[in-house]
Amino acid sequence: MIDLIRNIFAYDFMRNALFASLLVGVACGLIGTLVVLNRIVFLGGGIAHAAYGGIGLAYYFGQDPMLGAILFSVLSALGMGVVHLRTKARSDTLIGVMWSIGMATGIIFVSLTPGFKADLMSYLFGSLLAVSDTDLRLMAFVALAVVAFVAVLYRSLQAISFDETFSTVRNLPVAAIYLSMLVMIGLTVVIAMRIVGLIMVIAMLTIPLRLPACFRKT
Repeated sequence: MIDLIRNIFAYDFMRNALFASLLVGVACGLIGTLVVLNRIVFLGGGIAHAAYGGIGLAYYFGQDPMLGAILFSVLSALGMGVVHLRTKARSDTLIGVMWSIGMATGIIFVSLTPGFKADLMSYLFGSLLAVSDTDLRLMAFVALAVVAFVAVLYRSLQAISFDETFSTVRNLPVAAIYLSMLVMIGLTVVIAMRIVGLIMVIAMLTIPLRLPACFRKT
């Protein structure tokens, strides 16, 4: 049995798959708790589908699709956050708009791109065994950023998650923290999308085994 395991992990793609699973699991576990508590479950799906527009643009201009996905996911997350904070519009409406625009943009530019898009299906449905060293470094960076973000802003995140009005009265920078949280969600969605695809991103963020006791509502 030990020899079998040693032989399996002698391959680079198997080691990358293992490390990618661990890193994405850490990031999704922390960010998913915040997503559930703040009742923005479909925000992850909205960002993931909006990021498809960045993938399409990156393919069209011959750039790295991950770079395009990161750019679109962060911009769409910030866009939804700013509009929500300023107009108090319903989040589901904003998510639906960004979802549609991102998917439509991606489909249009992918269709306009000449040639066969070999990696495209891995972004739609995920490909754990296709994780490259570059992807792994990005996942490690995002996972460390998420851990640092939660560790540094632990109490502030608790405050805005449970009572945003009270946090505002206590002079906490609610808008800045909220937008920073959306950026972390966007980055986490991108790395999760690389291994599980667009559809399963929501499941990765919203089906935690258990909410940490410190974040549970009484």
